[in-house]
Amino acid sequence: MEKTEISNYEYKILNYIKDKKDVNENNININENERIISSSISYLEFKKLIDVRKEYKKTYSITDEGNEYLKNGFPEEKLYNILKDKKELTVREIQNYLNDKYKIAMANLAKLGIKPVNGKIVYNNDNLNNIFNENRLVLSGIKNKKYSENKKINEFIKRNLITEKNNLTRIININDSGLNVLKNYENNDYMELLTPEIIASGEWKDKKFRKYDLNSRVERINGAGLHPLTYLIEEIRKIFLEMGFTEMHGHYMEYTAWNMDMLFIPQDHPARDLQDTFYLKNNSEMELEDPEILKIVKRVHEKGYKNYPGWNYKWSEEEAKKIILRTHTTVNTIRHLYHNKEEPQFVFSIEKVFRHESVDWKHLSELYQIEGSVYSKDANLSTLKWLLREFYSRLGFDNIRFLPSYYPYTEPSMDVIVDINGKEVEMGGSGIFRPEVTRPLGLKSPVLAFGLGLERLAMIYYNLNDIREIYNGDLNWLKNYKIRF
Repeated sequence: MEKTEISNYEYKILNYIKDKKDVNENNININENERIISSSISYLEFKKLIDVRKEYKKTYSITDEGNEYLKNGFPEEKLYNILKDKKELTVREIQNYLNDKYKIAMANLAKLGIKPVNGKIVYNNDNLNNIFNENRLVLSGIKNKKYSENKKINEFIKRNLITEKNNLTRIININDSGLNVLKNYENNDYMELLTPEIIASGEWKDKKFRKYDLNSRVERINGAGLHPLTYLIEEIRKIFLEMGFTEMHGHYMEYTAWNMDMLFIPQDHPARDLQDTFYLKNNSEMELEDPEILKIVKRVHEKGYKNYPGWNYKWSEEEAKKIILRTHTTVNTIRHLYHNKEEPQFVFSIEKVFRHESVDWKHLSELYQIEGSVYSKDANLSTLKWLLREFYSRLGFDNIRFLPSYYPYTEPSMDVIVDINGKEVEMGGSGIFRPEVTRPLGLKSPVLAFGLGLERLAMIYYNLNDIREIYNGDLNWLKNYKIRF
């Protein structure tokens, strides 16, 4: 029977555990580094000289946002204390007090029973301090590594106040084969590692080397692959191209004239608020392709177009020339059609947009938007419904329905509802551009448009509960993700 060879490191581990039971690999002390110990255990397992049991333990760490809340208080706690003092606050007053945290504060206070009514929040509960104290105790316990399982932990993971990690630990025991090898082990003072220093010094000339085992265990090396989001983009791009669409591209930075005004969004619309849009300091002139466009926009906003009424207010060119990070890719569609009026047009884009959102489990401030549009004299609502059914069926959703909705620049407008495991989920919006948008630009035929968020779609395909997991860089998930396509 062929003799089983072991390295000096493997011998040290076998000798260390020979009289012990259920040894945690993290507790092995043989005066070698963790990498050598871990590798040697893997080889001993491969040679069937030890029995290995794998255990997984969850650990939690507090995030920067969690540290901020622990130090300065939760947003909802701050709002509660202000409300306790003022007794009543408008939404605008809450914005002024809490700045970018006002939405988080209102949402979490609403879960505790204090909800806005008619634009105001009224103080009505004296018993929330115990809840806020518990929040701080749980966060403090996580920070100091002194905690027990608590229902708050899942809530804080969703709010990105703490992160969860599954740690693998191997529990090892020597078996009869290991004991036999240990008993017959001969230390021949083999050299285990050949370093540049040993080669340069010539020390290797007087050393013995263990034979190289061609049958030894080799760890799997994963080749490069597409990021799950990139993979999904390519699949959606293929669907559009197979349906006869042409890809269009736009710019991250836009004049509000193109991003808002051209789409008949009034200048006092809430979407233009600083809390929803990233405005840029205009230190350099950005070219406005056609200054005449401002005259068209001004006329439509103030007076309407033919039989279609405008917004009847004084339109501001200064407001229209503000530069923002685009909030949607519909601006790609309207610009493309303005410069390409020949019919028919079937266009799409899959590009980033930017929203001044408070990041949480279902919101990002930087995200991808999928945009599809058709310009044709034969296009109508039935065409739009057919397109949506065809597009979503190719995404894997056969059971869809449409709900009437509202968007400033389309009429009629519809939301797309899909069936996922027996539950109805809203996927995206759609509609036919209003005449106030298309006719002044010289577009005489109907324009259909539909869109959805890529990250929301990715959450469904990759079975994620938190939109931020798509970007968390977990190598294990990136190596093993699966898709429904």
